[in-house]
Amino acid sequence: MNNILHERQLEEYYCTLCYASFDFKRRLVTMANSGLPYPIRCTAGGCAQIELPGVPLGSFAGTTYDEATYSLTPGDVFVICSDGISEAMNEDGEEFTSPRLIAVVERTRHGTAKEIVDAIFEAVEEFRGEADQNDDMTAVAIKITA
Repeated sequence: MNNILHERQLEEYYCTLCYASFDFKRRLVTMANSGLPYPIRCTAGGCAQIELPGVPLGSFAGTTYDEATYSLTPGDVFVICSDGISEAMNEDGEEFTSPRLIAVVERTRHGTAKEIVDAIFEAVEEFRGEADQNDDMTAVAIKITA
């Protein structure tokens, strides 16, 4: 996909992607990232970002992307967001930031995936106050229930 997008030479556009393949038989997830903020993983031990760097798709021919594999346990939560979430600005020009996002996910991790996503958007909206939305915002939560 990276090479195809690079060949199209769409310099004013770029594509970010977090790829996650869940293998429920072996209880594993394998992830790779291309330009999105680091995904968040919550386990019984707490919530933290998965350090998965990667340039946006199509930026450079021949780019390869690192993968990370994790075991799955009931109650685990994975959250993937576009940069419009962490970079949402309030009226003073301050960004929402990844630490605030992690705190929201940690606080709501025992809810459903929908409740986690709803809490993220509510927290960003409250933080922004009267400031206009400055970027698109996408949030996906995956909760391992069994």
